[in-house]
Amino acid sequence: MNRPRHTKSRSRTPQPEFGDWRLPVKRPHEVEHLKPTPVNMIRRFKVQAAYWQSVEPSYGMDEVADWQPIHGWKRAIRLVIGLCALLPLSVVMVFALLQQLYHAAPVVGNLAFWQSEQVWFSIMGALVFVSVKYFRLIDPILMFAYVAGHEFTHALAALLSFGKVQAVSVDLEGGYVDTDADNVFVSLAPYFVPLWMLVWLSCFFIANWLVPFEDFEAWFYAGFGFWWVFHLYWTLWVIPREQPDLLENGVVFSFMIIMLTNIAALLLVLRCFGVISLRGYAQDFQACAQDIYLTYHDLVLWILQQI
Repeated sequence: MNRPRHTKSRSRTPQPEFGDWRLPVKRPHEVEHLKPTPVNMIRRFKVQAAYWQSVEPSYGMDEVADWQPIHGWKRAIRLVIGLCALLPLSVVMVFALLQQLYHAAPVVGNLAFWQSEQVWFSIMGALVFVSVKYFRLIDPILMFAYVAGHEFTHALAALLSFGKVQAVSVDLEGGYVDTDADNVFVSLAPYFVPLWMLVWLSCFFIANWLVPFEDFEAWFYAGFGFWWVFHLYWTLWVIPREQPDLLENGVVFSFMIIMLTNIAALLLVLRCFGVISLRGYAQDFQACAQDIYLTYHDLVLWILQQI
């Protein structure tokens, strides 16, 4: 017998609570209390459940449609900027860095460099992270620390952008930040700001200033090495997994921004360790830029002649 039209169909699939602003909920603990507003944007970081157990590949994406990828001319402009400006800039920066590392061979080849306190203990801290990650000793703790750092960095970037943070949530399956700030810095800050490393350095500076203690530099550099490798590992781990932060601004544009900022951070680290010189790097950067420009110029002329 046909059912009257006004009778609701009994469907087991959960329906969106606030219209069609979000997709049907798959998990009972998904956040339901955040209503969409024209200004608020929920920055959500989604950890692929495949890291913990085998699930469908499509389950790695965020089910909540609370972010909107850029479209049309904005996407085209950012793609052009990424390919025509940021990509050549990153190539020049990498070649200039390689030139500096080549010039630093006498310094790096000296045994005293590796036995110095800052280098030795930084390497020890990095090896501690590699060991605990390889043997999966505290994986849930490391995962929670990364998700928390990711969301707190979003929140801090939003505050620095003069935005308001309405809510922050963190758990082992992901997290979100509800904020009204919407720019590239807020979206991509977690991928180039090593928050926990900065917290570690700040705490040690303050503690040593208040109560100076022995072996300060040993713990200082060991923590620096641990949290720096922590940041690099999780950044490289999460980038291949489609994140709304990257899709929102365009994958090419976002990847170039992340690459450039992390290279700049690496330059500062190498300068602090006395491996490179910023003045020498600037000279190598200028020379590499001229060489690459002349190479592309000759290549374009050759292509035009062939046509």
